[in-house]
Amino acid sequence: MKRRAALALALCLTTIVGFFIVGYGMQIGFFGGGSGPGDAAAQSDPTAEPTQPPPAAPTQPEVIEQYVYRDVYVSSQDSGGVSGSTAAPQPPKEAAPVTQTKPPAPTPTPAPQPTSQPAPKSVEFTGEVTSVSGSTFTVDSRAGQFTVTLAEGASVHGGSIEVGATVTVHGNQASDGVVSASEVEVGGDD
Repeated sequence: MKRRAALALALCLTTIVGFFIVGYGMQIGFFGGGSGPGDAAAQSDPTAEPTQPPPAAPTQPEVIEQYVYRDVYVSSQDSGGVSGSTAAPQPPKEAAPVTQTKPPAPTPTPAPQPTSQPAPKSVEFTGEVTSVSGSTFTVDSRAGQFTVTLAEGASVHGGSIEVGATVTVHGNQASDGVVSASEVEVGGDD
């Protein structure tokens, strides 16, 4: 019984919402009737001519240009030609007439512009390690949250980098915000 009541309620709500959408759509002119913005302009100036619909698209496709390509006959040396001869091969006699058309002009492709990468800026901050994954860890400091990677040859002293440890990081911050640490002091407060 509960299932039937729920289905009946859903049907009623769907019907009401559907009528609301259609009624509102008619008002704004979505379904071709009602008093939409175009109708308001026509009612305010009854002498104005109605706007003409755009011209219909052609029923047949229209050919703009036609390109004709010609197969060129090239004989190989073992197809009856004299070995070592310098005569140019001749096309077959039954070649079709060739229509010359102008090929499309190539459009120049703009050359890629080199983007200048700003130089990494030197940073130093102290904060708490919130996550560690291999040689990358995240530090939450007063200046914000930083993703830090250990640079090659980076020195870590005062303990190991683990979640909850307080660290002081010295390094360079790249334009993407990642800090490449050259020195990490674990347990250091400045």
